[in-house]
Amino acid sequence: MEKITLVLAADNNYAQHLAVACASILKNTLHPEKIYFYVLNDDISSENQDLIMQTVHDLKGEVQFISVDDKKVHGFTSGHISKAAYLRLTIDQVLPETVTKVIYFDTDLVVLDDVEKLWNFSLEGKPLGAVCDFGIMKSKRMRRQKFETLGLPEGDPYFNSGVLIMDLQQWRQKRYGSLVIGTVTQHAFRHHDQDGLNKVFMNNWKKIPLRWNVIPPVFTMPLKVLCHASLRVKALEAMKNLAVFHWAGRYKPWEFSLNGPFNKLYYDYLKWTTFNNQPMPQPSEDMKGKSITRQNFRIRWAFFWKMILG
Repeated sequence: MEKITLVLAADNNYAQHLAVACASILKNTLHPEKIYFYVLNDDISSENQDLIMQTVHDLKGEVQFISVDDKKVHGFTSGHISKAAYLRLTIDQVLPETVTKVIYFDTDLVVLDDVEKLWNFSLEGKPLGAVCDFGIMKSKRMRRQKFETLGLPEGDPYFNSGVLIMDLQQWRQKRYGSLVIGTVTQHAFRHHDQDGLNKVFMNNWKKIPLRWNVIPPVFTMPLKVLCHASLRVKALEAMKNLAVFHWAGRYKPWEFSLNGPFNKLYYDYLKWTTFNNQPMPQPSEDMKGKSITRQNFRIRWAFFWKMILG
């Protein structure tokens, strides 16, 4: 039986959220026994490792933890971005040589469709598959910034690094991981390792359908997307058939009590984990006293336009 090899990375602060992502994957696949998780471990406590392992095993998957020497990678961090975000750049180095293909997932997302469909997506010879980042694509200012810092032509696509299909044979042959690490350690990029990946893989990646990484600039349907014909059509199509709901950005679902469409999916899958009895919500210091009322309104706005235009 072919294994579907998935990689996630976390420090101890994100152990619970990693378990939620794993639970969503296993609950939505027809063959959970095919799912094999590698967890890139940045000092996750033994207790939390056990809770993650129990969650995965209860839902019929398999998991292995790999501790990554933090000397392997370091880069500019800011805000909610920790060094754990850079661990994905070591995948080609730390996974067994027998693993030639993986799907990488961030831990601030849930998967709502069978991951085997994504596993079977063809890269057509490219070393990387990723989803376009509408947060960058909708903004003339950000496209200009990517041209100035990365050399990315303003008309070219830019991808989000939260969901990646990786051909590890090519990554190892071309030493892509080391190339990206070298790039991010030399620059204080605004979007951290995501910028480094976009620079190294410029014009050398395969577009994955938008539904496989739906981030806030898609699921909130802002005016800059709504008024841009091409982006609007793609966003509406993705919203009709969501496969990955990704809380990219500063607002995270676990920092607020269950309240509306913004964080309902997180709480739905938290119930399937061994972290279900943890105190909730879990706000960071800078998010205490803040509200997700605006985020809920924006999602309802998006669903209104989906009904009108869909």
